[in-house]
Amino acid sequence: MSTVYIILINLILLFIFFVVLNHKINKNSTSTLLDRYAKEMEELVVALNRTVDDLLNLSEERIEELKKLIKRAERLLKNKEVKASLTSGHGEKDVASEKDAAQSAGSKSLMEKTGHLLAMGHSKDEIAKILKINRAEVDFLEALLGRG
Repeated sequence: MSTVYIILINLILLFIFFVVLNHKINKNSTSTLLDRYAKEMEELVVALNRTVDDLLNLSEERIEELKKLIKRAERLLKNKEVKASLTSGHGEKDVASEKDAAQSAGSKSLMEKTGHLLAMGHSKDEIAKILKINRAEVDFLEALLGRG
């Protein structure tokens, strides 16, 4: 009978040992998972914040570029020669090639070059490449010429 008690006591101790260890393992693994997920979320938030900062900086740079372009356009519009060239020559079309346009571009203002290339039927992207300016500037110059 004593061996039955010893076996029974050993089984009870093993059961208690199993329950305690099982509880500790589950507790550790759950907290470990939560900690890992929390760390990943923090990293995602940091990456998102960096991306938003980059976008804001880029937007601010573009806004500054546009402000400079607007000031430049305002200065051009105050110039009497520019006003005269805008009113006199923006209905004529020229059949000159792109090469001729690039060669004659040296003596013309940026606005005149843009108007000339638009009259020739070039796309805005082509004009931006030829004049080495960005597409927004081409759109702006087109609007100043009254063609947009």
